[in-house]
Amino acid sequence: MNHADDDETNELDNTADSEPETDDVDDSDVDDSDFEDDEDNDDEHGPTRVTGTSIVAIVGRPNVGKSTLFNRLVGAKKAIVEDRPGVTRDRLYGAVNHDGHSYLLVDTGGLDLDDGGGLMRHIRAQAEIAIDSADLILFVTDVADGLSSDDREIAELLRRSGRPLLVVANKVDNPAREVDAQQMHELGLGDVLAISAAHGRNTGELHEAIISRLAHTAPEGAIVAVPEGTRIAFMGRPNAGKSSLINALMREPRVIVDSEAGTTRDPIDLPFVFNGQPLVLIDTAGLRRRKQIDRAMEKLAAIKAIRTMERTQIVVLVLDASVGVTDQDQRIARMAHERGKGVVAVLNKWDLVARDKKAAHAVWVQAEEELAFLERPFMIKTSIVGEGRDLGQGHARGLDELLEGCLHTARALGRRIPTADLNAELKAASARRPPPTPRVIPR
Repeated sequence: MNHADDDETNELDNTADSEPETDDVDDSDVDDSDFEDDEDNDDEHGPTRVTGTSIVAIVGRPNVGKSTLFNRLVGAKKAIVEDRPGVTRDRLYGAVNHDGHSYLLVDTGGLDLDDGGGLMRHIRAQAEIAIDSADLILFVTDVADGLSSDDREIAELLRRSGRPLLVVANKVDNPAREVDAQQMHELGLGDVLAISAAHGRNTGELHEAIISRLAHTAPEGAIVAVPEGTRIAFMGRPNAGKSSLINALMREPRVIVDSEAGTTRDPIDLPFVFNGQPLVLIDTAGLRRRKQIDRAMEKLAAIKAIRTMERTQIVVLVLDASVGVTDQDQRIARMAHERGKGVVAVLNKWDLVARDKKAAHAVWVQAEEELAFLERPFMIKTSIVGEGRDLGQGHARGLDELLEGCLHTARALGRRIPTADLNAELKAASARRPPPTPRVIPR
């Protein structure tokens, strides 16, 4: 890990230490020194699908190594990996290139079919979308744990889907486990391929097995790693409503929304078109204080969110209008501003304050004052109400104004000021306030 990464995360500390700490201030000062650097990896971004390209979905119960396999096949540390269940939640896409062929790979969250409530319900819904759209499903099992009742239940679910299947027996780290992998034939799903995603064992054979089962692949390199369009990252504290805004714009439950803080882990790139303009909407993990970040997984999610800022043009700072602008909101805004990114401030959940006109006015004035260093950014009021508001189905307000503000800010960032105009402006400024005349002290 290089020193630049330390500088990135340490910037979140740059407010006065004398300011009092309160329970409603969520900030982050993560340190990513525990992680290897992947800053030059273009596959951090989501791919753009080429017409006719096949989709391969990775499915299985929690903690069988799906994300490790995803990273191995795409050749990048794109998915967050930790030795605990429930790390992956949203669908995560990547482009696989092998031996002249290219296809899309989808990582999904671990399925626990006995848990039908809360966050698992959303994870299962996302996985089922991936299954329905897949041309081939890689059903990943864990040889070290052996065949479980959960594996059998998932096998039945996949059998009913009618999709082509390949059973991948993972964690076969030595020849002895090659024999253990044969028990996966009991699932009755056809061929079983024994691999070790962590060590790369037999992954070349897996590449070949996948390609041989796909009717359509694109030429190698044809799937663009970075979608075209103005890149707009939605950033802010946890539970400010970033993912709900993304779903409302997409008009579908593309990313998981839950009351649990830290639901979003991996940055998700979503190609989108607004008024004929190509955009890439990016959902990111919420950033909060170091003392509230107690796992390496959440630290890495925060690091990935900060790196997303580096690779975007516009940062949509999502603020909870019922809370107002906090110290952490200011830190995120300042990081973006100092990196030359356009910042559009969104006072989300405006419906919670709109009825009290005096309180609403105070929220607006406070936001203007606390973000004055951004030099009059677009400030947009947004709200999503009604049934299905977290699934892209509610009644949304302010979304068109939000995207128009983003496009206007992007155009302003790209504007080139002629030298003559700049010199004229500097001359006029000097005339209004002449620089002080240096005093000459006699010798």
